[in-house]
This record gives sequence, C-alpha cells and structure tokens, in this order.
Amino acid sequence: MMEMKAVEGIAMGGDLTPPIPPLAFVLHDSALYSHCSACFSPLTFPPDGRPTILYCSSRCSSLDSPMHFSSAEAQLMYLILRSPLAAWSRSSDLRLSLRLLHAFQKFNLFPWKCEISPGGRGVKTGEKKGDPLEENNNFEVPDENIKNQDEQCGVMEISDPKDGVLERIAGLMTNRERLVFGKVENDPFPESGVETVLERIREGTKAIAAARMMYAGEEMCVKSLREYAVEEIVLCLVLTNAVEVQDRSGNSIGIAVYGATFSWINHSCSPNACYRFSFGLEDKDCMCLMISPTTSNNGHGNEMEDGAILGGGVGYGPRIIVRSIKAIEKGEEVTIAYTDLLQPKVMRQEELWLKYLFNCCCNRCSVLHSSYVDRALQMVSATNLCSTDKFYDHELYKDEEIKKLTEAFDEAISDYLSFCNPKLCCEKLEILLMCGNIEEENLKPKEEKLHQKLKFHQFHHLSINAYTTLASAYKVRGSDLLSVDSGTNENVLQAFCMYKTSAAYSLLLAGVLHHLFMFESSLVASVANFWTWAGESLLSLGGLSWWDQSLITEPVKLDIPPLLSIKCNDCSLSGVFEPNFKNGQDQTIWFQETKMLLLNCIANLTSSAWSMLSSESNFLKLIPDPIDFSWLETIDYLKVSHLESHISGERAGKFRSSLILLAIHCLRYGALLSRICYGFASPDNNIHV
Repeated sequence: MMEMKAVEGIAMGGDLTPPIPPLAFVLHDSALYSHCSACFSPLTFPPDGRPTILYCSSRCSSLDSPMHFSSAEAQLMYLILRSPLAAWSRSSDLRLSLRLLHAFQKFNLFPWKCEISPGGRGVKTGEKKGDPLEENNNFEVPDENIKNQDEQCGVMEISDPKDGVLERIAGLMTNRERLVFGKVENDPFPESGVETVLERIREGTKAIAAARMMYAGEEMCVKSLREYAVEEIVLCLVLTNAVEVQDRSGNSIGIAVYGATFSWINHSCSPNACYRFSFGLEDKDCMCLMISPTTSNNGHGNEMEDGAILGGGVGYGPRIIVRSIKAIEKGEEVTIAYTDLLQPKVMRQEELWLKYLFNCCCNRCSVLHSSYVDRALQMVSATNLCSTDKFYDHELYKDEEIKKLTEAFDEAISDYLSFCNPKLCCEKLEILLMCGNIEEENLKPKEEKLHQKLKFHQFHHLSINAYTTLASAYKVRGSDLLSVDSGTNENVLQAFCMYKTSAAYSLLLAGVLHHLFMFESSLVASVANFWTWAGESLLSLGGLSWWDQSLITEPVKLDIPPLLSIKCNDCSLSGVFEPNFKNGQDQTIWFQETKMLLLNCIANLTSSAWSMLSSESNFLKLIPDPIDFSWLETIDYLKVSHLESHISGERAGKFRSSLILLAIHCLRYGALLSRICYGFASPDNNIHV
C-alpha cells in the first residue's frame, strides 16, 4: 500500500509540493499543431501541415527534439499516418509510452536487456521473427487460433529476483496483471468495457514495437506479442498513471506521467488536496516538500530509489503542484480525485474500476446511506430533496428510467455538439428538464402547459450537464443571429434574448454547484470555475453594444475596465484579496467572513435581476431563485409567469448597471475560491471582457 502523508499541519489553500517536473509528457494529437511540444505554450505562427511536432523557439527545440527522435516517436507518427486503422485516431498514450520507455532504459530500470539494435532484439523470450515487411500491412493481427493467453498477449519468464518490476517501475504501478491477463476477482462491472482497454493495449503494443524496430532499422513484422512485454508493460503503466494536462482555461491539451511523489497520492471522492499545472521553462518557486511516503511494499525495497533516479524528470514541460483544499493535520493522508466528483457514486465507481481496477472505499463512498450530494446528483423527483430524513437510497431512481433519461439527454446534446443544431438542442433539453419526457409534453394542451410541475430535479447530474450545454448553445444562437444580419433590429433583439438566457443558465449552474459545495467542500475547483463563467457571461451581456442601440433613449457609455475595481458598500468589494496573516486561523476566519459578504451581495443582486434574465425560457421561469434553493422544500405546481422581457429607457440603464455589479461580484467570488486551488495573486488574471 503506497500513500503520501503530510509531514506537518497544513492550512487550507497551501502548496504541499514544489513544482514537480514530469518523467515524460506529450501533447494530444489535436494540440500538436497549435501548441509547443516542449513548453505547451500556444503557437503564434500557423503550422505548415507537416507530420511532425512543433516548437515555439530554438531553445524548446533543443530541449525536446532529441527525446522526440531517440524515443522513436517520429517513427510512430509516420507509421500511424500510413496505417488505415481507425484505432489510431489518438496516439498520445502510445507516444508517451515511447518516451517513458526511453527514459527507463536510460536509467537501467528493467531487470532484463531490452535495447533495440540492428542485429536483433535483446529480449530473453525467443529469437526475432524474420517475416518480411508487407506493403501497407505493418501491423498484423495476432493469430486467433492461439488459445494460450500467455502466447497471445506476451509474458516474459524472468528468473531475475527483481521481477517485481512487472508490478512497478520507478515506484509506479503498471497494472499489467489486471489489464492484460484479467486476474480480477468479483468484477462489479462485467460490461464496463475492460475488453476495449485490452484491445487498445494489444494493438498499441504492436504499434510501439514496430516504431522501435523501424528506428533500429529492423524489418517490421509484429505478428505476436511474445517478444514485446517491455512495450506492453510501459503502455499499461501509462494508461494507469497518466494525468490529463490542462491549460489555464481548463482545456485538456496533453498527458504526462509524474514520479512517485505525485503518483503515490491516492484517490478519494472527498479529497483534501487538488493539483494545478505550471507552464514555461523556468519556475522560481523552490518551496519544500510537505508530504512524505508511507509504504508497505512487500519486500520491494528498490521502489523509492528507482523513483529518486527519475525524481528530476526531464527538467522541463508542464510541472504539477499539489495544493490543500482542506486543512490537513500532521500525519494525515493526502488525497486527490482521479475522476469527476460531480458524477454520482455508481458512475464514479465504474470509471475508477474501468481505468484503475479498484473499488473506492473513501468516506463519501463507504457510508451506509448515500451522502446528500450523491442523492442530489441522481435524484429524479424535484420535490422535498431538502427534507433529507425522508429519503433512502432505494428511492433515488429505477435503472430503466434513468437509462431512458440519459439516452434522451445525450441525444439532445448530440443535436448541438454533433449536428450543429443548437435551437433543437435547447428545445429538447428544456422539455426534458421540465417533464422528463418529450413525447408526453408534446401531447399536452396549451392551457395545461401554463401550469408545470418540476418533475426532474435541478441538482441531478444530467441537469448540470444540460445547464452547461444550454448556456453554450444559447450563446451560439445569439452569435449566429448577429452574424446573419446585425443591422436588423429584430435580429439584434432576438440575439440579446439568447445572450440573456445564456447568462441566466450560467448563473443557475453556479448556484446549483454552490449549493452542493456547501455540503461537499472538495467541489471547490468546479464551483470557482462556474462562478467565474457566470461572471464573464453577465459581464459580456452588460457590455453588449445593443443596449445603446435599442434600449436607452440617451446612450450611456459604460467604461467596463474601471468597473472591475468598483467598491461595494455592502462587502467592500475592492478589498477582497487577503492581507498578510500571522497564522492559518486568522486566514480561515477572514476567508469565511469575506465569502459570506460576497454571497449576500450576490443573493440580493440576483433577486432583483433574475426575473428579467429568466424571462425567455419556460424552464427558467419555474426557478424562483437560482441561488437560494429553500423553495424546493415546498414546491408543487408553479404557474409560469408572463414576465416582461423588453425594457427601455431609464429601467434598461438600471438593469444593465445591476447586471454588471452582479457580474463583478461573481468574478470576485470565483477568484476568491480559486485562490484555494490555484493561489492566484490577483483575481483580474482570469477576467476577460
């Protein structure tokens, strides 16, 4: 059992590690032509379409290109371009495996010889096959008639006492025994797709081996995996330990593998730490390591030594920093999340089993009855959620019902993401949110539609996904209307309504996530991002030139940048960011007081602006308040209000000013929460107008 514990007491929002360089890293295929492959910075020049990786400077090229060529990554990219197999729609895990394999060989971390040389492979499992290379047939499928699984998948019989490397390399778990040979007892998800992972390993191993053989000038024929256990082991290690690298906007642009200092941090669905990435070639932060390992290594005493060999990593690339999101006591285990915490328990468990083959037994998962947050994330009924004593796990949902709902939501979202039809997507999603059944809603008479019952719960994980999609889809609809003919007053008015509804869904999303955050503090990163998104949406709405064109009799120009430093009489908005504190207790008290002041202002501003923001959506009209959900305790039937959606003159000016003030509060609150996860020195770094 490997785990990391705090060497001393750590306050909330403190760095637990210095920036840790990766052992190896690569960009995703989709980012190869838009980002530097060494420092991951966006490229400012257009790519020429060549099948190679790109760098932003000669320095980055000198750092990374030797690894690119000596690891056979270039050969792999060439072979994939020639391959007709659809399986190679992504290659990042294979390219990362080649780079790691090269690093492991450099430090002699394998207990057997595995170099590639023109004279043949130096592996102890048999002689090299001498089959000729066939044109356009570089990867041959293993013989289906082979019944022996060891022959099919490749197993090395190693007599060396260091054969523990099959389980770990440099302290990192490979999971090969489970992923390849399926030695898993009591599989709780027999239809979860483990076979798909196995197929990826089999085909990926052949591709990695073929690239290495091509680099060595050998004939490339990979019929069997008997000789390629080295490649297979490292690919399994990558699939088990690789971390998605996200840029400053939260977009996944690559993957990386880090050493034992990070990789030994265990998972929890209610973690006390998170991690962030640091980009660029240099980092001035040289803080001490605040965590240390506690192991029960069953006799494999070389793991930390092997990890120390690679402790410096490659010396460049996306560095990772672990940070506390809760107060951690001395000797307490440090945990992070390996999966999306906004999924209900069953979805988290299935994802963790599929990728890592373990059952999570954290406090959130092991309680007798599901936590409030997990009940909310899978509650179908919209009534009485807040009366938690009335609910038991068996009341949450029926499998068939939720399966049909999931398919319906996925189909609606696909209309937007796959078929570029945001209008149809919005219509379907809002009907599903109100009644859970599109066909049933279409059969209702018009007069009955004036009285709706919220049948689908606002906190369900499908609802959260729907709000995210709707906020984006309505914004796209508004943009499309303006792009058709921005000079037409009717189009401008409709576009404004679309932007307004988009901002309303962003605000609802932030409110829902914040409600869940009050019961599960480990959701802080998600909540911070959604409050920032809501603030940006509201600020964009308030900054539209449409106000001056159509609403206000005498144009009123608002200079947006100075508004970012506006001072609120109720919460001293301009003084949000923390002063210097002598101890963690003072900082915690300040944080809680500042949080409550900002929330009170947000609640007050929202109550005056919500009716206008929600006036274009039948579903949003059923939400009395997107911040305070106490109304859920008594909700039954709600009459859809006929709210005034068009305002002009002085009222428009006041509404616009309140929107901007609300936006600034949302941005400041998002930045306050972000400090826990990211430690930003200034909230304005993430504000875009």
